[in-house]
Amino acid sequence: MKGRFLTTPLVILFLAGISFSQIFSPNMTNASGTSLKIPSLSSVSGVVIGSDGTPIADAHVELRNENTGNTVASGYTNANGVFEFANLPSAPYELVATSGLSEARERVGADGTIGLRIRLNNSNQAAAQADGKATVSVAEYKVPPKARDAFHKAEVALSKNRTDEAAKYLAKALDIYPDYAPALTLRGVLSLDRSDANAAINDFDKAIHCDPGFALAYTAMTAALNQLNKFDDALRSADRAITLAPRSWQTYFEMAKAYVGKADYQHALQQLAKAQSFTPAEYAPIHLVRAHVMLAIKDYSNAMNELQAFLTLAPKDPNSPGVQNALEKVKAALAASSANSAVVSAAR
Repeated sequence: MKGRFLTTPLVILFLAGISFSQIFSPNMTNASGTSLKIPSLSSVSGVVIGSDGTPIADAHVELRNENTGNTVASGYTNANGVFEFANLPSAPYELVATSGLSEARERVGADGTIGLRIRLNNSNQAAAQADGKATVSVAEYKVPPKARDAFHKAEVALSKNRTDEAAKYLAKALDIYPDYAPALTLRGVLSLDRSDANAAINDFDKAIHCDPGFALAYTAMTAALNQLNKFDDALRSADRAITLAPRSWQTYFEMAKAYVGKADYQHALQQLAKAQSFTPAEYAPIHLVRAHVMLAIKDYSNAMNELQAFLTLAPKDPNSPGVQNALEKVKAALAASSANSAVVSAAR
């Protein structure tokens, strides 16, 4: 059950992606990393412009499923203010564009939309904040623009799998503003990816102290505590994360892992079901954790189904050879058991 794929959901929350590099690429045309079998049914594209009609580069754009509220994809506009999402499941979406403290939203139909023009009111950032159009916490509002810019560059670098470059920009952001909770959390996530859970916990703890309402810090803390086999502490951290973000499938996934560590398989299955209900698309590791549970409770038939589901969703994942080997062993064990049962029946 150990492996980098188990902490992937943390990066999904940052870059809205079985390794930390399974994220949406900056041009937002599809997901990189493990291939998920999602129907290619619609596309959404357009341009983000400012109050004066000038295209806005590096504006953050999110696409949220209106039915679930989950973020399906996110990224940044290119130098011409253009964004594009492709290979989308058919569903109604809400598109949210932000730049600085300005935000705009647009509803998108299930069939997708080409050529959207999203206008941000960036002529008066202070007025936008006063009007309640920005969705940032009080702690986030205190962050100096230069620190925010460095953090944004770290996100972009990580979206290109340039972890060293991301670490450099995070160091710059935190040098400017040491109490920047998202930067602290992302630095902790990078430490966790290197299996340095203690360093990660230090950053997550400080992030929580700086911004007690930042749900991702608690989810990340849960992942770190799981890595240290501190499962009761992990569950307490997850409970706080869910209080702040009750639809966060990543938190339920981490809770399931904690329950597996405690051999509480019934609760683990419940949390996996919740995680799966909130995911915008099939997430292969959920099947792998569920397979672990099924093997533990000796439900070999369902264990085979879950292992096969993982391989179907992630055939090129680094863990796939080991999963394939486990699947063959389970099949062989079941076949042997069936043969033995037939012999016993014949003897009677």
